[in-house]
Amino acid sequence: MSSTTTTPADGHADLARTLTEIERQLAANDLPAPVEPDPAEPEPAPDTADGENEPAPDLHPGVAGRARRSGITRRVRRRAAEHAEAHQLLALESDTAPFAVTTEKVRARRKAVEQAAALWRLDRDPRVLAYRDARVRRLVLAVALVSLTLALAWSTAGVQAFAAEGAPAGSPRWWFAWLAEPFCSLALLMVVAGRAYLTTRGQPLQDKAVDRTEWVFLGLTLGMNAWPHLPGVADAFTVSGLVLHLLGPVVAVAVVRCLPRLLAAFAGLELPDDAVPAGPGEGPEQAATPPGEGEGPGGIAALDPTQPPPGSPVAERGGTRPVRAVPARRTPPARRSTRLPEPKRRTLDQLREEFKTALAARPAGFDPDNGEAIRRTLRCGKKFSVQLRDDYRAGRIG
Repeated sequence: MSSTTTTPADGHADLARTLTEIERQLAANDLPAPVEPDPAEPEPAPDTADGENEPAPDLHPGVAGRARRSGITRRVRRRAAEHAEAHQLLALESDTAPFAVTTEKVRARRKAVEQAAALWRLDRDPRVLAYRDARVRRLVLAVALVSLTLALAWSTAGVQAFAAEGAPAGSPRWWFAWLAEPFCSLALLMVVAGRAYLTTRGQPLQDKAVDRTEWVFLGLTLGMNAWPHLPGVADAFTVSGLVLHLLGPVVAVAVVRCLPRLLAAFAGLELPDDAVPAGPGEGPEQAATPPGEGEGPGGIAALDPTQPPPGSPVAERGGTRPVRAVPARRTPPARRSTRLPEPKRRTLDQLREEFKTALAARPAGFDPDNGEAIRRTLRCGKKFSVQLRDDYRAGRIG
């Protein structure tokens, strides 16, 4: 019969293995080594009223007691996480990169500004001004001719009543009375259309015979409309009836007298002083400067695309100095490779002699009463063309 005897060495080995297991478990849970409480002081009871001092619920039950005794509670862990987050936020406060990024609102505003600048330059292009003037002139001419046609058609009924003189409806005289106004109106429209076209070509027709012809046709139309409704002629005179029948002829007279003058004013339109022709490749990044004292347009100032746009300095963040925006640099206007020939300088007396020659030869487009026509024909400045026009009107040239 055999018996097993336990030696002291075996007891020490078991104790060493137990301590090794405890250290391995503590290392796996990232907890410090357990601290034995002071036997002289009683262990404080955990305050579990609000759960602040409770250890993390995922710890091993045997390790939870040691974590509570070492002071690493849920409240400590939350406070440590809060401090770590604060340190990370302070590190990001000094970074101003997000404030340098252009936002969509700023991009939209800059795009609108560039478009407005391009439209501003385009509105001062002589070609755009000429196109706009031509459109408005065509519109005015069309409205005037339509108004004149309707006014003459309105007076046709009144003239028919005057020409029929009580003829029965459907009789030959009643039908022929409808033709009295149309052939007068067509003749008047022929004169007005001819004068309007000549005026648009810079050759306004100033002929007394044509003026008398217009007044004869207008007088006939006015008289034939008003006669049956005059006091003493009409059976029952009313002012409203007379005015109603005079409406068509009065409108026709107004159109005939005003249309040539309007077209002459359109033909005499001059370019504004700040008119600058837009270049073929001019984009939003170019800014046109107003012309100087010379006859040509001013230089073109280009913005440097590598420089940031001007703006307010970035606000101070985290004790750092504000980043000031660098203003955009204006580059001097580039010199053109080819030089335009300088126009010859002529005195006012020389221009008067050329004006007399043009007055005798009458070249195409020359009108002594139009300053713009004089400027285009003699190729002189606006000031001299106006002076020559005034001298011609005053009789000092001729």
